[in-house]
Amino acid sequence: MYKKYLALTVQKGNPLPQIVNWYGKLDVRKLNRRDYREIPRRLLLEMRTGMDVIYPDILIHPVLMVSEEVMEIIHLYDSRIPYIFLVLHDTQKDESKSYYCPILEEGNAGEKEVLYRIKNIYGYEIRICEELAESLLSRGAIGLELSKGVTV
Repeated sequence: MYKKYLALTVQKGNPLPQIVNWYGKLDVRKLNRRDYREIPRRLLLEMRTGMDVIYPDILIHPVLMVSEEVMEIIHLYDSRIPYIFLVLHDTQKDESKSYYCPILEEGNAGEKEVLYRIKNIYGYEIRICEELAESLLSRGAIGLELSKGVTV
């Protein structure tokens, strides 16, 4: 049985929170299944928000971050994915939002993964299986954009 995968990105045009000053707090090189235990399980990251900021269910910069609702849906499809808990805080507005950073498998994950990342010349592309993408959309997840992916 073959799975179809889609490339997962964030919808363009929305005023999203910008994560700032994260260097030194979050070592993205350790966001892999081998080294993630060296990262604190809970992190506080600084964000800046504009007037009409939207908190989507999925953010991808500087790392993949998902809302609690999306994390629970992903968990229904794959309970083995570990997460790091992130609190984004805007000190100017004294506003916070919680996200979860899934620790994804890398490379061509084949049929066994519902969500994985693959390295390309621009960094990483996140791929999501069609079934999980449909489930997220049917449950009203906001802020994600999907494009044609690959069949594995």
